[in-house]
Amino acid sequence: MKWIAAYLAVYGVALALLAVFEKFDVVEPLFILVLAGGGFTLIAWLLVRRARPVEGVRVDVSWWGIGAWLLLLAIVLGIGFPQQPLLKVAVKLLVFVIVPFVAFRPRFPLRFGRRDAIVAALLFIVMTFFQGAFGNGFRKIADAGLTGLPLAIATLASFIWMSIEAGLVEEFSFRGIVQTRLEQATRSAAGGIVITSIVFALIHVPGLYLRTGQTNESFTKPSPLFAVCYAITILSPIALFLGYLWTRTRNLLLLVLVHGAIDMVPNVVDVAKALRIQ
Repeated sequence: MKWIAAYLAVYGVALALLAVFEKFDVVEPLFILVLAGGGFTLIAWLLVRRARPVEGVRVDVSWWGIGAWLLLLAIVLGIGFPQQPLLKVAVKLLVFVIVPFVAFRPRFPLRFGRRDAIVAALLFIVMTFFQGAFGNGFRKIADAGLTGLPLAIATLASFIWMSIEAGLVEEFSFRGIVQTRLEQATRSAAGGIVITSIVFALIHVPGLYLRTGQTNESFTKPSPLFAVCYAITILSPIALFLGYLWTRTRNLLLLVLVHGAIDMVPNVVDVAKALRIQ
């Protein structure tokens, strides 16, 4: 409970600063906290409470190593990525996956049995429904006129692409390496989840502040205070859900697919345009 209380304290301070000094409407962040941090985590608990975690996961790296690597990630996120899709994903895979894999030698045994497939399918449905009910992805698809086979192809392509660009990139680094190491340091699963969620949010601050126009957010020219508090209140709740899923399953492939499902619908139209699907 102390780690939950600590998270809520940090979140509450960030939310108060947004409301008081930035005049930001707190409805959206509170909605995300309740739905993603609370609702999604509850669903995950129901699905994996009796799960058998993947055995043999190992992360043995110094804090100096992780600190230097996280600094590299912050710099890269601040500078930005190439606009060409293949080059963009190549750079992401290099700094988020290949560099830590070579430097830290983590061990993530892969498993994907029938139970894992069922959990992945159910969470896929939940995430798709969430994006349809509360996001603008379905409206973008309708406005683009995508239907039938082109829509099916674009949706599948978006899922595969986002599972690599977002799922593999972020789950390998933040849940696989950072959270696992923090769980060891704090001797607490909750401690690893909470601290990783904050780190996950803060690592995006340089991008939010320096590359606002490229982050698809609804604001422009944020102050440093706004960027920090916005990242904590908007980005950290979904990391709580993913962090809990990692703690209970230690299944990297499952996390990658769930993350891909989260980002699939909002990117269907962009993927269709990139593939010239009509």
